[in-house]
Amino acid sequence: MADKKLVLHPSNPWAILQDPPLLLDHLRGFGLLGSSFPHLGDLHYHAGPRFAELVQFRSSGAGLAAAVSACHVSLLETMPEPSFLAGSNARPPACPRCHAKFVNWSKDIPAWQADKRQYRWRCPGCARNLPVEALDWDGTAGVARYALDIWGVGEREAEPTRELLGFLAAEMAEHWQFFYYVF
Repeated sequence: MADKKLVLHPSNPWAILQDPPLLLDHLRGFGLLGSSFPHLGDLHYHAGPRFAELVQFRSSGAGLAAAVSACHVSLLETMPEPSFLAGSNARPPACPRCHAKFVNWSKDIPAWQADKRQYRWRCPGCARNLPVEALDWDGTAGVARYALDIWGVGEREAEPTRELLGFLAAEMAEHWQFFYYVF
């Protein structure tokens, strides 16, 4: 099992995936996904023919081929409510306005989980009240009801191209973003 992944998700944490098979078919036709295979009880997909064009790796040559061959993709299907998605690498978020860090951010998670629509995080710097999705997690966490996981990608090893993010935005009528998850 891969211990790291690149997670792509809609910026709107309340976005719903209406037709998972249709999205997967379109991603296969776009070249991101290859053949499917069972993995730990879920359906995963090998890297498709355009995978290395759509996910930009920092390595090249033999390193790129090895990196791509280690990757596979899965779809985290729609959950009833947005979930906080973060791994062991999650860092304190920052205010997008004054850049103050929320050093005690993990203490706010239970309050946010109790009232996801209304809860606001109070910035320790400028005192602005912010929804969780407005915080800058520095590419280490996100909030979503569904996500596209690219397994085998470590923190800052690769990122989705504008073409891939644009494709997802056009398909799902939502802006997309990404972060890195380490188990």
